[in-house]
Amino acid sequence: MQRTFSTTRSKSKLLVILSISICGATLPFAIPHILLGHGLHAAIHIISISLGTFLSVVGLFTYKSFKTTRLFLMMCAFYAVTAAETFSFLNLIFPFIPSSVGLDGLISHTLILLMLMFFVIGIFRSD
Repeated sequence: MQRTFSTTRSKSKLLVILSISICGATLPFAIPHILLGHGLHAAIHIISISLGTFLSVVGLFTYKSFKTTRLFLMMCAFYAVTAAETFSFLNLIFPFIPSSVGLDGLISHTLILLMLMFFVIGIFRSD
């Protein structure tokens, strides 16, 4: 069995570096929306993009190590969620498709964020 990107310390470093980078890159664009009262919505997108990117990178490293179809499909799922959240964030910042920020959108985005958080917690578990 090949050694993979498996230490908690290396994953923690990766999560912190990616989160800081993504927050630093997206926060300047989100500030006007935060000031207008859509801060929670923008924060959910930014956190979801950070967690999705982390899971995508860990999925890529794991797939490269073990090369199983299941890991490839999980990696693709993480990339798809990250792409969807990135698209939603870009549409929030630069609206090119009309949408409304309503309670239904907030609930669905919060559920996606919750799903990503459970995956991240699962990555750090060592049962």
